[in-house]
Amino acid sequence: MNGYEKNMFFEDRSNIFCLPFQKLSYGLGHIFNDLCAAMWFSYTLFYLQVVLDMESTTAGMLLMIGQIVDSLATPAVGYCIDYTKHRRLWHLGGTIAVTIGFSLIFSIKPDNFTLSIILYYITGIFLFQIGWATVQISHLSIIPELSRSYKHSSDLTAIRYIASVCCNICVYSITLMILKNDETKDSIGPNDFYKFKEIAVSIIFIGLLSSMLFYCGLLGKYDQEYEPLLRDEIVDIEMVELHGMNQKHFFKQAIIYCVSIMYMCSRLLTTLNLIYIPLYIEERGSLNDIGKDRIRQTITYCFGSIIGLVTSIWIGVGLSTKTDLELYSIAALLGVTGSTTMVSSLCLTANFVKTNGIGGGMVYSFVTFTDKLISGSVVFIVQHLQCVPRNSCPYFYKHALTFICASVSLIAILALISLHIKNRRGMHLLTTS
Repeated sequence: MNGYEKNMFFEDRSNIFCLPFQKLSYGLGHIFNDLCAAMWFSYTLFYLQVVLDMESTTAGMLLMIGQIVDSLATPAVGYCIDYTKHRRLWHLGGTIAVTIGFSLIFSIKPDNFTLSIILYYITGIFLFQIGWATVQISHLSIIPELSRSYKHSSDLTAIRYIASVCCNICVYSITLMILKNDETKDSIGPNDFYKFKEIAVSIIFIGLLSSMLFYCGLLGKYDQEYEPLLRDEIVDIEMVELHGMNQKHFFKQAIIYCVSIMYMCSRLLTTLNLIYIPLYIEERGSLNDIGKDRIRQTITYCFGSIIGLVTSIWIGVGLSTKTDLELYSIAALLGVTGSTTMVSSLCLTANFVKTNGIGGGMVYSFVTFTDKLISGSVVFIVQHLQCVPRNSCPYFYKHALTFICASVSLIAILALISLHIKNRRGMHLLTTS
């Protein structure tokens, strides 16, 4: 056994003990963001309209401003992270900004929405979204830093998404417990402001605790630059060397645009369902009164997109108002759609970063840029099209979920087909050369 083999032997034995703890610690690093995102997308629009009695257009504008700030901050943060290499320090700064901004959003109950009050909410949203983007990109860019193979990258991405799902369940559970304290009331209104404030405080406490455990779990020094891929990914390296892709800026590579569209579609599907499912349920209630690894990832993404398309059509066909069984089935299918498409698109992004050996901060910021900008624009347009009074359009959110989510699913499938064609052409050139 030569010196290189000895080093690899002892490195592999040490990874047996350190990798599980490292993966667990990494999974805690985005919990604060995920908790806030679950509250932001699921309940903020509902909170602004129903609890604070804000006009739907104004509420949609605030949500759109948040998404625009997030999208503009994302590439700037990605560049700074790649330039300074201090990913965990940027993560800490983002966590502080999220804490302050998120607290401001749920701190006051104004009697009138004057210009100064609107500016107050915009300030809180600015801090929250800039901090959120900083935490997101710094946390994503740690994946190539920690990973030693494509499988390791996939594991970290899957753990990250599992933590996100747990955070959504946690937020829904906290909301249910707090809102159900008063059993004499079945509806939610302005008097429930302090309950939403209590939910926000609970989220901040859990998020800060998770972030501290994340920092403690990843103490130590890791390689500043990304490590080369292992032997099982040698085909990707040969393709890069053959076509000179490693000499190109990633903006000039078609694959990154396909992956960006796929990620945008997966996020848009998840975001729109998080925002409008609660409003759709309220609307529905009122109606009663009146490589191999890469191939596996692409197949998984295709499966999730088809499920999303079928679910959107199901909502459009109509659900029975006599039972909630169909509604629970819809929620389960939407969960399958979000999880499969999100994890697959992020795994493909991580593989792109590792294959091309470029900074993860800028790549992840570019991939997530379209998601944030388009999500905010779509929400603003939907809110602007809402009827006044709302009961004059009793099926508004049902139609919004059906047509928009179905269109996004079709776009996702088309982007996946384009990515598959691009990879097939690359493999054909490699085999014929």
